[in-house]
Amino acid sequence: MGRNLRFWLASPFAAPFDPGDAPLALGALLLRASRTDHAGLFAEPATFEAVLALCYDLTAREASEMREACERVEAVAPDCASFAEILQRAVGLSDRQRFALSLHQVLLAVGPSQNPQLEALSKLFLGAHSATNPAPLRAG
Repeated sequence: MGRNLRFWLASPFAAPFDPGDAPLALGALLLRASRTDHAGLFAEPATFEAVLALCYDLTAREASEMREACERVEAVAPDCASFAEILQRAVGLSDRQRFALSLHQVLLAVGPSQNPQLEALSKLFLGAHSATNPAPLRAG
């Protein structure tokens, strides 16, 4: 899982994005954000896995396996801002909205201390200026 996505990330403008890789790509972006711009957001892997489980209707084991795959993709992904920009062009808005909603629900359940980060994370996934983004990179 994620091998094609890792190759695509090496040169995202050379080939179309496979929409089937969207869940893994969004998960990897969230991991990247939580390790850089929002350090400490997921002190426990279970919180990150809860986002994946809620968004993609996964069991705990499936979410854990997906987290591991997301970690492999995140390890080769570009910096957070570049990664977010690439995915805002490649991943459909409805996929990004569903992921952002799941993230909101999990972080609100964890507690209000996470609330200041919700807006920043929403912009990261939904695109603060999506109207100015060039044409999508998705397969057509």
